[in-house]
Amino acid sequence: MSTVNVGQFNLLRVDRKVDFGFYMDDGEEGILLPKRFVPSGLQIGDTISVFIYHDSDNRLVATTQEPFAVVGEIAALKVVDVTKQGVFMDWGLMKDLFVPVSQQLSSMRLGGKYLVKLYIDKQTGRVAATEKINKRR
Repeated sequence: MSTVNVGQFNLLRVDRKVDFGFYMDDGEEGILLPKRFVPSGLQIGDTISVFIYHDSDNRLVATTQEPFAVVGEIAALKVVDVTKQGVFMDWGLMKDLFVPVSQQLSSMRLGGKYLVKLYIDKQTGRVAATEKINKRR
């Protein structure tokens, strides 16, 4: 069973190198740290702090980028896309953060900044956000 905390920074050991990055040791098959986020001089066996989240294909991915907030934190984030299912917000990573319609208190608009709390969605296991800040998650 994986011992990483999704939506948080994790101290992980570099397990192996591949053409497109490094795999971090998570106790399972490993979590990819894509080449573009690899610090110079990184070697197999090194331990570094990486942020863990799901990519567009629902695979866990590591990054050395720092998001504007981690799971459990509250941040004012900007809406960058609006869909029927919800909005996507810029949280400082390549992949935007989803706020489902069911987690919105207001009608979020493109370009607007809103106060949201990050959480792990129980159905998908992905990081998501909610305007329902006082509600226990």
